[in-house]
Amino acid sequence: MFRVDIINKTLIKLKPTNFSELGLKERFDIQEWIEKKPTILGEELLVIGKEVILASGKRLDLLCVNKSAALVVVELKRDDSGSSVEWQAIKYASYCSSLLPGEIFKLYASYLNKSEFDATKKIEEFIDADIELLNAKQHIILASKEFNSEVISAVLWLREYGVDIQCTRLAPFIDSDGELFIKPETIIPLPEAKDYIERKEVKQRAIASNQDGWTGSWFVNVGEGKYRNWDDNRQFGFIGAGQGKVYSSALNRLAVGDKIYAYMKGCGYVGFGEVTKPAVMIRDFITDSNVPLLSAGLKAEHPNANSDNEELSEWVVGVRWIKSLPREQAKTFSGIFANQNVVCKLRHEQTLKFVQSEFGQ
Repeated sequence: MFRVDIINKTLIKLKPTNFSELGLKERFDIQEWIEKKPTILGEELLVIGKEVILASGKRLDLLCVNKSAALVVVELKRDDSGSSVEWQAIKYASYCSSLLPGEIFKLYASYLNKSEFDATKKIEEFIDADIELLNAKQHIILASKEFNSEVISAVLWLREYGVDIQCTRLAPFIDSDGELFIKPETIIPLPEAKDYIERKEVKQRAIASNQDGWTGSWFVNVGEGKYRNWDDNRQFGFIGAGQGKVYSSALNRLAVGDKIYAYMKGCGYVGFGEVTKPAVMIRDFITDSNVPLLSAGLKAEHPNANSDNEELSEWVVGVRWIKSLPREQAKTFSGIFANQNVVCKLRHEQTLKFVQSEFGQ
């Protein structure tokens, strides 16, 4: 690793070192750095616990949540992983897999020293998935300067059998002034193989979705109010959400080609359509008539509220409505499926049969 002297156009080699040589500790130094900047591990993480004491009395280094709502077990070693760190992490992940959402909120509230309501809200705002999927999956991150060959072999084998586990190398270097640099590098899975792995995971999720009773149709809340209007949705071919990332980010779950059933609270189901365009800020959405949506003559009171603020703006997804109804003709029955989430999978068998009969499939 080299430091660049731009002025003198030279490369200055940095000296590789060990954390132990520098007197740095796993728990009191490395763990603290990662807690404050977890992205060093290669993805956005929300730390929800540190030195978490398990039922066995063992301490889990860091417990996090990732954007997909998976619980992430982070196991740290200083200069060498040892020969059984993966087994240690698997035991921790196994224990954490049984944690209920309420237990996770309570744990995070204790870590924050705030209320469970605050903890729940922070997690909901962070994840890009339904809160009901919290801890549906677990992810393991092993971090160390070096990894024992037995650990590497075991991790590769575990991944073949569907265990979501990665190895991230944290290599320390010092320069001539004694300044410390850390080079993070995920070695399993290799970044070069990321595209292949993601395609494989998409296929596996598709297979799994058929096994868990989901047929591929999405439930979407219309959320009519001063920022959005169902008549606009029907006329200009879109569905929207916003005034907070916790709402708008849910639209990212919808991909072009997905089938959606639109539901209006207090009324019933009002539309069935196919997604034609991915989510964008409302100011950037162009209608099929090649007109900016905000210039199309919308009926909504304030559709342009916060339209220059990525966090608070309305976001919209393009939809080709196969069948849509005025709100007064909404279709419903006693016990029909409804959900407070903006987007979620429509699995309720009775409701699915009903909307397919009323709107098509």
